[in-house]
Amino acid sequence: MRRSVLACLVAILLFPLLPLFGGVASAHPLGNFTVNHVSRIAVGVDGISVRYVLDLAEIPTLQELQAGRAGEALPAQLAAALFLRVDGAAVPLAIESATIEQLAGQAGLTTLRVVIDLRAAGRDGARIEYEDATYPGRIGWHAVVIAGGVRGATVPASDPTNELRTYPADATVAPPDVTAGSATVDFAAASSAGTNAAPAVAGVTRFAIDLSADALTGFLRRPGTDIGALLAALIVAAILGAFHALGPGHGKAMVAAYLVGSRGTAAQAVVLGTTVTVTHTVGVYALGAITLVAAQFILPERLYPILGVLSGVTVSGLGLAMLRARVRSLRVPIVSDHAHHHEHGDGPGQHSHVPQVGTRGLLALGISGGLLPCPTALVVLLAAVSFHNVVLGMILVAAFSLGLAGVLTVVGLAVVWGRRAISRNRSALALAGSRGLRLLPTASAAAITVAGLVIAIGAVRGLA
Repeated sequence: MRRSVLACLVAILLFPLLPLFGGVASAHPLGNFTVNHVSRIAVGVDGISVRYVLDLAEIPTLQELQAGRAGEALPAQLAAALFLRVDGAAVPLAIESATIEQLAGQAGLTTLRVVIDLRAAGRDGARIEYEDATYPGRIGWHAVVIAGGVRGATVPASDPTNELRTYPADATVAPPDVTAGSATVDFAAASSAGTNAAPAVAGVTRFAIDLSADALTGFLRRPGTDIGALLAALIVAAILGAFHALGPGHGKAMVAAYLVGSRGTAAQAVVLGTTVTVTHTVGVYALGAITLVAAQFILPERLYPILGVLSGVTVSGLGLAMLRARVRSLRVPIVSDHAHHHEHGDGPGQHSHVPQVGTRGLLALGISGGLLPCPTALVVLLAAVSFHNVVLGMILVAAFSLGLAGVLTVVGLAVVWGRRAISRNRSALALAGSRGLRLLPTASAAAITVAGLVIAIGAVRGLA
C-alpha cells in the first residue's frame, strides 16, 4: 500500500518536470500523421540517378507495421510508384540499393525511414519528366529536386531538408506538395553543376507536439501492472488532460461565454463537462479504429478538418440562435426587484424570464467541444496497441478526457458561482441594470458565433 501511495505522489510531483529530462524521444517535427518523401534526380553523362527518401511519422509507421508492409518488399513497392519518362517514353528505373530503418519516435512508437537509389539511361537534349505517386493524398513534406546536367528545370536543384533529416524552422511556410518535375538534359552543364547534396540547415519543431505523452508509455510497456502503478498512470493521464485543456483554445472561453449569456446552472456546467468527456473519449476510440483498420479507405489526418468544419458550424449555429434570443430580450426593460432577475413587458401581467440555456444547446456545445480528438490521446492509444496493452490504453484515454473536461467543468462552475455571488450584492445588482451589462449576454452570443466561424474557416483551409 505504501508503495502504491509513493508511486502516485512521485507521478504527480514529477509530471510537470518530465519534458525537462533527457532521453525522451522526440515527436516527428511535422506531426504524428505526416508522410514525407523527397526525390532527387541527378543527371550526368553516365545516366540519370534517382534517390528517393521516405520519412514516415509515428502513426503511418504503425499503420504500415500493422499491415505488414514495412518489410523487405517495401522498396520494390515504392519503386513501382516512381515514374520516369524520356521524351514522353516510359523508362524503367532499376533499384541499385535500398535501406529501411526504424527510428525512435513519440510515446514509444517508431518512425520509418526508407532510402532507395535507382538509375536509368538518358540522352543529351532529351526532355525528362519525373512523377512520384507514392502515398497519394497524405499530408507532409513532398518535394522533387533536379540537379546536374540539366536546363529549364521546373523544380529547384537543392533540398533544404538534407534528405528529410531536418526540417526548416520557419513555421509560417507550409510544407511543399510537389510530386513531379521536368527538365531538359544538357550534358555540357553537368561539369559546371554544383554538388549533389544540399547543405544541412538548422531545424526545430514546426508544430507544437505534446512530448509529455511519453510519460505514459512506461505503464503501457509493463506486462503486469499492480494497482499502485495503475492508479499512478490514471492520475498522470488525468493531469496530462488537464494541462492540455489549460493550453490555448479547447473551448474554455466559449464555455464561459455560453454560461454567462445563458445564465446556466451548476448542474448544466457539470453536464457540459460530462458531454465533452464522453464525446472526446468516443472520438479518440473511433479515430484509433479508423487509423488501424480503415486507413486505406479513410485517411485519419483528413478527418480532422472535416470534424473541425462540423464543430465550427455547430458552434456558429448555436451562437446565432443565442444571439437572436438575446437581441429580442434587449427590447424588454429589466427590473431588478429581487435576486432572481426577471424581464417585465410594458403591458400589465406580462412577465417572462431571461431566455435560459436549452438541453439541446447544452449538448450541442458539449459535443462540438469534444468532437476533435486530441492527437496526444490518440498517440497514447496507438502506443497501447503497439505494446499489446489495448485495455489499459483505452482506460488511460478515458482518464485523459476526464482531466480535459474537468478543467472545462471548473471554468463553468466558476462562471455560475461568480454570477450568483454578484446577484447577492445589492451594488452589483444595481450595476447589472446598466445598459452595458445588459449587453453582456448579447456580446457573449456574438463571441460564440465568431469563434465557430473561426474554427470552421480554419478547418476549410485544412481541407484545401
